[in-house]
Amino acid sequence: MAALRSFDHAGVRLLPGRYQAQVAHAATLYGGIDTDSLLKGFRRAAGLPAPGEDLKGWASASSSVVFGQIMGGLARLGRATGDAALIAKSRALFAGWRETLPADGNAKMRLYDWEKLLGGLLDLHEYAGEPEALPTLRLTAAWAARTFDRTRAPADGHDFWGAGPGDTSEWYTLSENLYRAFTLTGDAFYREFAAEWHYEAFWGPLAQSASPPVIHPAHAYSHVNSLASAAMAFGVTGERRFLDICINGHDFIQATQCYATGGFGPDERLMPADGSLGRALDLCTYHAEEPCGAWAGFKLAGYLMQFTGEARFGDWIERLLINTIGGALPPLPDGKAYYYGNYAIAGGTRQRYWQEWPCCAGSYLQGMAEYHNLIYFAAEDGLSVNLYVPSEVTWSLGGTELRLTQTTDFPHEEATRLRLALPRPTSFTLRLRVPSWAEGMTIRVNGLPAAVSCVPGQWASIDREWQDGDLVEADLPMALRAVPVDRQHPHRAALVCGPVVLAQDEACCRRPFSIAPETTLESRLIREGRSLRFRITNTIPERHTRYLTPLYEFPENWPYWVYFDLHAAPLY
Repeated sequence: MAALRSFDHAGVRLLPGRYQAQVAHAATLYGGIDTDSLLKGFRRAAGLPAPGEDLKGWASASSSVVFGQIMGGLARLGRATGDAALIAKSRALFAGWRETLPADGNAKMRLYDWEKLLGGLLDLHEYAGEPEALPTLRLTAAWAARTFDRTRAPADGHDFWGAGPGDTSEWYTLSENLYRAFTLTGDAFYREFAAEWHYEAFWGPLAQSASPPVIHPAHAYSHVNSLASAAMAFGVTGERRFLDICINGHDFIQATQCYATGGFGPDERLMPADGSLGRALDLCTYHAEEPCGAWAGFKLAGYLMQFTGEARFGDWIERLLINTIGGALPPLPDGKAYYYGNYAIAGGTRQRYWQEWPCCAGSYLQGMAEYHNLIYFAAEDGLSVNLYVPSEVTWSLGGTELRLTQTTDFPHEEATRLRLALPRPTSFTLRLRVPSWAEGMTIRVNGLPAAVSCVPGQWASIDREWQDGDLVEADLPMALRAVPVDRQHPHRAALVCGPVVLAQDEACCRRPFSIAPETTLESRLIREGRSLRFRITNTIPERHTRYLTPLYEFPENWPYWVYFDLHAAPLY
C-alpha cells in the first residue's frame, strides 16, 4: 500500500552538525535520569520498596504522564543510534514497572497516560527486542477494554478536550497504537478495540473537505495527533476515506492553523479561520506546543509521504525541524522542559515550562528519535531525500547494499552534496525534494548540470545507472520574504529566508522592524555575506544597529520579535 517507506529507526546515521549534537545531548540526558526515581511512584502505589528521589510537577504522584514516552523513546533512540545503553535502560524501566502491575493488568492510569504506555510497550517489542512486552501489553489492554469509559464525547465550544466520565480525556489519540499493535501481532482484539475510538465528530467533516464548516476551539495538539489514528486506520483497512481525512486534515492545518514556524495552537486551541490566529499574537504568549506539535506533525506528514509518495508533505516536516523542536531549549535533568513557542507581536522570549515533567518532556525524546525516520524514504525503485541534513543512509536494493552520504551546512549553506558508495554499478532513481520555497533549485551530477525538472513541492528525479563515488550537488536558493500570519492580517507577518524564520533582537532600546508600503524588503534588509544575519537599514536615528537572525539561535530569556506589523508607524 505504501508508496515510500521510512527506515524505521535503522540505517540512518546523523553526521556532525546541529541535529547530531542535539540528539547526543538528549541521549546523555534521558539515559542519565535515575531509573529508581522514574519508578518510585509506581512502586510506592504498589506497596513495594521505593528508592530514588521524588519527581516534581506533573510527575509528583508518579511518572505515568511521560513514562511510556520515555521508555519507548529510549528504545527508539537506542535503535536509531546503536546505543545499547539506551536500550538496556528502556528494558530496565519496563522490568521495574512490570513488577508493580497486578495480575489483572490494572495499570492504574488514566486513558491519557495508558495510551503513552501502550506506545512504549510496542516500542520495547519492536526496537528493544523485549520478549515480555507483548504479553504484558495484552494483559493490560484486556484491563483497559474492560474498564475504559466509552462515552467518547467530542470536543466542542464547551469541552476543550472531549472529556467523558472515567478520565477519557484525549481518547481520540488511542487508535493509532492499537492499530499498530494489530499490525505487529495479528491479534484481531486490537483492531476491534482501535475501531471503537474513531473520532467521527472531527474526522467526518475532513473526509469531505479541507475547509470544515465549523472549527471548535478545541485542544490543538491532541486533535492534530488524532489524525495519526486516522492514518493507521487507513494503513490497516485500506479505506480511502481515512486517507482523505489525513490529506484534508494536513491541508486544513497548513491553511488556517500554522504560524510561519510550522507550530500551531495558540492557547493550545484550534483557531477559526476568521483572523483569530493573527489576533492571538496580541492576546497570549503561548502560541505552539513546540515539541508535542512537532511530534504530531512529524507523524502525520510522515504517514502521508509514505502513503502518497508526494513530496509536498515534507515542507511541514522541514519547517518544524528547523524552527521548532530543532531549536528548542534542551530539557533539564529535573524535568524542566521547553514547552511553548512565543511569537507575540509585543515580543517574546524562549523559556522552559514552569512545572517539571510536562507532556513536552516526553515528546521531545520521541522527536529526537524520529529525526532518523524523516531524512530519507526508500522506494522499490530507489531513494527519496526529504531533508537536507548531514547524515548517512545505508539501504538494500535488489540484494545490493548501497550507501549515500550527505554533506551540508544547510540552511546556513544553500547547497547539499550527496556521495554514493556502491559495490557495483546500479540503476535506480534518486529523488530530491524541491521545497516549496526553492524557486530556481538546480542539480549537478559529477559536476555537470542534470537535465531534471525542479518544480517546487515535487520531487526532482534522477534515473540512471549510478557508479561508486558519484556525486550529486543541489543548489537551494533561499529568498527573503514576508509571510502573513493569516488572510485577515496581510501585513502582520514573519520574515523568512527559505524555510528559516528570522527574529529581531529586542534588547536595549531597539524598535521592531517596520516598512513603508512602497518599500521593498531587499532595500531595508542587508544580508551579511552568505550568512543568515540581516542588518536593518535605519530610517530614523537608532541607538543600536538592528539585526534579524534565525529564531532558533536565540538563547534562553533573550528577548526578540518574530511577527511584525510591517506597516505600523515607527516608534519615535
